[in-house]
Amino acid sequence: MRLLVLAVLLSAVVSCPSEAKRMNIYGEILVTNITPESGAMWTRVNHKAPMYPIELAKARMVGCTILSFDVAESGKAENIQTDISIPNTKISQHAKSIVSQWQWQTDQTPTVKESHTVRLDFCLGLESLEKTQQACAKQVQLSCE
Repeated sequence: MRLLVLAVLLSAVVSCPSEAKRMNIYGEILVTNITPESGAMWTRVNHKAPMYPIELAKARMVGCTILSFDVAESGKAENIQTDISIPNTKISQHAKSIVSQWQWQTDQTPTVKESHTVRLDFCLGLESLEKTQQACAKQVQLSCE
């Protein structure tokens, strides 16, 4: 009897085509320099927007984080600290990874570390990349606290 029930259920599952649709998710990360506001000795080499972390996209996690760090004489970020992370530390962990990969350059002879503070906004959308970018531009205007 159990085998008969199992066979009927299995045939029903196999014979009904799946209605599942593939869903597109559009991710955007906006970077805002907070400090120094101007006159920085170090500038980021590549201003290309970072890739949205797959783990965060799968979890549909959005939010913002503010990080403070020093740019060392080597042109690498050091002492990366989370000032604020909304909604949780997962976003902060990914933001730290992004910042640690950045390369920095200067036209001056570096003599001391330079402190920087940046805000990273993680935004997702389901309609289009353009709509996601528009929503992210609005999110940047909100407080990250």
